[in-house]
Amino acid sequence: MREKLYEIFRQDLSFEQKARDALDLGADYLDADNGHLTRIDRENDHWKVMVSTDPPDGQFPAEMERDLGTTYCRRTIEEDDPIALYDAPNQGWAGDPAFETLGFHSYHGTTLIPNGNPYGTVGFVSESPRPNQFRDEETMLAELLTRLLERELKRVQLETELTRYTNLSTVLNRVLRHNLRNDLSVIRGFTELIGDKLEDQTESEKVLTKIDNLLELSNKARELDRIVAADFERESTDLGALMQEVIDDVSQEYPSASITVDYDYGISTPVLPSFTRAIEQLIKNAAKHSGESPSVTVTIESVPNGAKIQITDNGPGLADHEAEVLETGTETPLTHGSGLGLWLTHWIVTAHGGSIEASGSEAGTTMTITLPKKSDIAIQEQLAKITQARDQYQEVFEKASDAMVIINDDTQIVSANSEAANIYGLDSQELLGQRIPEFFPEDFDFEAEWQQLQTEGRTRSTVTIVGRDGEEREVDYSAATDVIPGKHLMISRESIDHQP
Repeated sequence: MREKLYEIFRQDLSFEQKARDALDLGADYLDADNGHLTRIDRENDHWKVMVSTDPPDGQFPAEMERDLGTTYCRRTIEEDDPIALYDAPNQGWAGDPAFETLGFHSYHGTTLIPNGNPYGTVGFVSESPRPNQFRDEETMLAELLTRLLERELKRVQLETELTRYTNLSTVLNRVLRHNLRNDLSVIRGFTELIGDKLEDQTESEKVLTKIDNLLELSNKARELDRIVAADFERESTDLGALMQEVIDDVSQEYPSASITVDYDYGISTPVLPSFTRAIEQLIKNAAKHSGESPSVTVTIESVPNGAKIQITDNGPGLADHEAEVLETGTETPLTHGSGLGLWLTHWIVTAHGGSIEASGSEAGTTMTITLPKKSDIAIQEQLAKITQARDQYQEVFEKASDAMVIINDDTQIVSANSEAANIYGLDSQELLGQRIPEFFPEDFDFEAEWQQLQTEGRTRSTVTIVGRDGEEREVDYSAATDVIPGKHLMISRESIDHQP
């Protein structure tokens, strides 16, 4: 059942569909007429069904609203533990407003708390009473279902909030940038006209320089917007060839600069098109701010699991507020002008999973970029394969016909499949935390067996297991150490010679 629940939340579906499928599964497992997810506003005594297993014309459809005081959920959201009623009137709830209003004999409710504050409840109801109380495993499944819904709801809320802020910032950015550029162009034109009428144009030239700087800032902001919004695939790129192309372009713009590059052939790493912009920004800065005779040296070398690029100039070094941009990756009112180009470079490099640092001396400044040879995408693909392998292992573990338990170094059971109950006399959840030696007869030398397992890494034998149900069972077992570091696997089945 848990595997089916996990599978629902792994699918690429909307939150509403995942919730509905999970509630359907839970209702079937708890033998309930209906499963629903509610939104509760305690201040206004308001209760609303957000997702339901009922159709629109059912008794508990989505969008159904009631006063909170007439529902079982009012009690659920006040409690730390789930509320489980298998026969409400015979459990002292006959006069409760919820039973009087709705008439449900059976109710199981768990509070939904996605962000630290109660959001609502996950409930399952039936008109008829249950023959028995809810079992522990039923309550645990309802709890697991609720926690998975919490995680999914939290993700959806975060995505919604990020989208809202992104849309807002995008609109403000474009409007302000557009107005800034248009108004500055007009101001520049009038300043030129006024300056032409002055005998001394020194002051007007200062104003024009400031205006040009602001226009350049606007262009950088526009480029930043384009780079951030772009969606490109990484391509394996020869860093030496890329660097040579950038240097050729910068040398034409700054002919007085001496720019050289030194690299070993064949150094490649996966990069986005925006990486060219980052390198260009750094080399331009070096050529532009290194005096009348700029000297810029670029070196590229391989490092373990990556590549290192160093750009060294003979300039005066970075201002403190510009160096702070590279150290923190944030812009402040002081840095949002001159530091925007460096912020853009920092953003691009870190988006590649790399790092950028500045170091200075009397001889000049060195910018050091490190890039991983394997992109984040490749790492994510590896993680996806690991996740898939884990899920396959979990499926085998749960569906195995043999009893399987995972034991830690302290001989405590940390995981058990459902078949383990047939050997150890406890269900899989009750087995958690139990020490495996307690299931062997008193005359069994468990310590010697455990030491042999730790030494050899594997063992197999036939032993007697004394279950908590009082039954003694002869079992064939095999064990292996460190299937996960510090975790050991024990597989058991009742011996064929002793099966009934």
